[in-house]
Amino acid sequence: MKTKIALVMTLAAVTLAAACGKEEQYTATAPAGEVRNVATTRIASSSMEDFYEATGTVQAKTATQISANIMGRILSMPWDEGDNVARGQVLVEIDNSASRTQIQKAEAGLREAQAAIAEIDASVEAANAAVRSAETSRKLAETTLGRFRELYERKSATAQEFDEAQSRFQSSVAELERAKATVNSISSRKQQINARMEQARAEIAAARINEGYSRIVSPVSGVIVKKFAESGATATPGTPLLSIEDNSQFLLEAAVEESRTNLIRVGNRVNVRIDALGAETFGSVSEILPSADPASRTYTVKIVLPPEAGLRSGMYGVARFPVASKQAVTVPETAVVRRGQLTGVFVVGDDGIARFRIVTHGRTSEGMAEVVSGLSEGDEIVTSDAATLTDGTRVR
Repeated sequence: MKTKIALVMTLAAVTLAAACGKEEQYTATAPAGEVRNVATTRIASSSMEDFYEATGTVQAKTATQISANIMGRILSMPWDEGDNVARGQVLVEIDNSASRTQIQKAEAGLREAQAAIAEIDASVEAANAAVRSAETSRKLAETTLGRFRELYERKSATAQEFDEAQSRFQSSVAELERAKATVNSISSRKQQINARMEQARAEIAAARINEGYSRIVSPVSGVIVKKFAESGATATPGTPLLSIEDNSQFLLEAAVEESRTNLIRVGNRVNVRIDALGAETFGSVSEILPSADPASRTYTVKIVLPPEAGLRSGMYGVARFPVASKQAVTVPETAVVRRGQLTGVFVVGDDGIARFRIVTHGRTSEGMAEVVSGLSEGDEIVTSDAATLTDGTRVR
């Protein structure tokens, strides 16, 4: 009895296993479906630019550090990093009380000198009048002396009279010299006072310039990228307060191997990819620095970038310099599909069914991608809506 039961159970198990195996063997795969109106193209080799790639960093074309020209306490600096400022806008205000005091002192000295010069002018007029009077007296004494000389020679005047006339002439000459010396002395004093006035005016001008230094304005329109001080701190000449970048124009500074610099010229058109923006653009070489970095043996090449929203200093970029042309199998970038770690395209067979084929993807240029392996000339591939297809989809 036990043997019979065991035999029945064994037969049931074998039957069940056979049934399960038969079901797994004949399970059919669901059809992939059908998609109409997709664009396709035939593969053909074409001329493609070969590129040399160099990595670089985005930098503002113009970066300015703002510093003070005078020492003083910072009264106001109402800006933060990231704020946009316009050319001529006040950035920093510094206490200018010392400059105002200097102006007041210099203006007082100027007023004093101006009052003194008025007195000097009156003295000069009086001294010139004295000179004129002394000149008249000298001329009269000289004429009188001449007459007495003639009379004395003819024995019509005594020696005493002649001596007195000669003494009066000498006295008039001396008086004239004293009057002229007084005029010269007063003129010298006037020159000194005029020099004091010029010095006072110069001090006023210098103090006003220093007073103007108390208000620091932005030399460019741009964005504040660094702030080195705050209100209440003491500003000193030459010490940076703010750093401003002109955000209207940026450069990519790329490090180019010294063996490749002979391929690059100022003005060359360069394809640039900024990874942070996920976009490609074109720039032009504006400068090649004449000296190399001794550590990396690379030269810095500056590439002017077109205006781009979101472009910032410090972003990573890749410059692609055209080297030469070559024949290559190329496909539109819209045809390339990435499935996990695999890259491929959908190849359409004669039966109208698209099948996913793995390819080795090369470089891209102006919307075309190089295919190193996996395709042959004449293959028909899907170029639109490729990412929505599955292997085995009928497209015609």
